[in-house]
Amino acid sequence: MRSLIRLLYGLLVFAMMQPAIAAKRLAPPIEQLQSEPDHINIVIAVAGEKAESKGIKFSISDRLSGEAPDEVLLRTDEETIADVVVGRSYIVAWSYLRRTRDRRVVGGWEKHPDGPFTVQLLGMGSTAVFEDTPDTRFLFTPGAIDESGDSGRQIDALLAQMQREDFRSRSLVISELYLRPDLTETMEPAQSEVLKTVLQKQGLDPQHRDFIIRSALRLPRDLTDPWLGEELRKIIIQHGTQYDLGSFVPGLVRTAARGLQQAGVETDIELLSTLLYSNNPGVSKAALVAMDHIDPEAAVVKAEQAIGRGWIHIETRFALERYLSAH
Repeated sequence: MRSLIRLLYGLLVFAMMQPAIAAKRLAPPIEQLQSEPDHINIVIAVAGEKAESKGIKFSISDRLSGEAPDEVLLRTDEETIADVVVGRSYIVAWSYLRRTRDRRVVGGWEKHPDGPFTVQLLGMGSTAVFEDTPDTRFLFTPGAIDESGDSGRQIDALLAQMQREDFRSRSLVISELYLRPDLTETMEPAQSEVLKTVLQKQGLDPQHRDFIIRSALRLPRDLTDPWLGEELRKIIIQHGTQYDLGSFVPGLVRTAARGLQQAGVETDIELLSTLLYSNNPGVSKAALVAMDHIDPEAAVVKAEQAIGRGWIHIETRFALERYLSAH
């Protein structure tokens, strides 16, 4: 639930800051943050006093994008205040401005009445406050992380940050890799092994695990056999069929089912068929598609069994009936 709250809060705050993006692709987060230097400042700063008004005073040592004073008090969420360590250096994206629908305001931006604040990563629900490491400095160096740069070094920097325990840094780089398919296209075997290690970490956030799997599924199968299929099966077994529908778990299981369409084998039919009884019809539909891809005849049998038993979501029943009518 905390992840969901982070996501919804992040979407709300960043939507207030960003121009309308519905008509274009969701950009990688570093590109998002660097794309508005007139509205978003990116700095290297040392955390100082934590204010009672839910803010942190930062002493700025370097400016990576936009302009900034030598010192600024930034409003942020309670989780960031709790995690940030006084005296430690961070890379911070922040702004004075917010989007407004007031047509009298030229340009559609206005100063936030409550003062400057840390921005959020769109879709990830975490603040753009990252521990200052050589890798994060490299990633935020203007021009370092784009399609014309050194893809090998970019991948290495992203993978190194994935292995850190800092949730915000991990959100940044996992989302960056997922939204940069050009990078996975150039990934070397040794780098895919690091991705495997990250995916196998205990306690990885479900949304993070989902995005890593999606990235891994773009790799050639010879770089992911057999470990990716094994991880997908573990996810399905671990989470079963009944989920908290307000969490990221149904999405993760749905991705695992879809992944077995690519990484699965005939013996996965039995495991996938259990998902027909999920309380999330999206998971059931993904499992059906994967089963049909692996073994259409077996998929028909399992679909008929599920309808006969009657323990299925009504939307799943309709999907299975349509499937059977076509076969």
